[in-house]
Amino acid sequence: MSSSVHDLQSVLTVTPASIDSLGYEKLVFRGSDGTTLPYRRLIANPELPGRFSLMIFFHGAGSVGEDNFLQMRIPGQLFASYMKKHRLKTVLLFPQCRAGHQWVDVPWGDLAHDLPEKPSMHMRPAMELLQSAIAEFDPDPEKIYTGGISMGGYGAWDIVSRMPETFSAILAICGGADVKQAPKLRHLRVCDYHGALDTTVPTSRSRDMVNALRNAGCRKILYRELPDAAHNAWDPAFADETALEFIFQGK
Repeated sequence: MSSSVHDLQSVLTVTPASIDSLGYEKLVFRGSDGTTLPYRRLIANPELPGRFSLMIFFHGAGSVGEDNFLQMRIPGQLFASYMKKHRLKTVLLFPQCRAGHQWVDVPWGDLAHDLPEKPSMHMRPAMELLQSAIAEFDPDPEKIYTGGISMGGYGAWDIVSRMPETFSAILAICGGADVKQAPKLRHLRVCDYHGALDTTVPTSRSRDMVNALRNAGCRKILYRELPDAAHNAWDPAFADETALEFIFQGK
């Protein structure tokens, strides 16, 4: 995946200072195997009553690195603004995958893949990061979510497949999944966007997973196949609040 698809004017205006100003902490998690994982964390509206919701969000290939910033360019401001506007008590986690690695070790252009036997080098600490955050913040078990864009869409499907009992919803944008995992994911609330003209990740990757979930009995699905979009399905997905309402508020 070329990094240029992430370097649109809408994200080039985002700066580290602008992300810092929103309250995102700049942290590093060390996994049990010693692997370190840069991540940003936002604790939104902690003063509100009740339990937190929690989301871990996986970036695309254009945001790999170790600067603990690039992964924030597309969703960081949007998510923070949404939590503030709707006064949602939420913990947001945005881990960053290093260059030369993937959230899921499979080819993006293939029409199908099997869930790898083991999580990738960066998915392992991401899973531990999530478990650590759950232990620290004790979120409502019915409000633990994941999401991702492109390479991160694969990551979101991967983590729910490995920890299906943990999650209640997934926001997958132009990613791909192992359709054989659908039966154990039928309880999820699923929001999936994919461009019909995508030549980077085949549109059939989302279409096939959504069909598999429906056949498995999942009834809480919002699927948008965007007729005029190529690989960039995230701009249309985030153009209004439909996707975030579906995930965070079940609307």
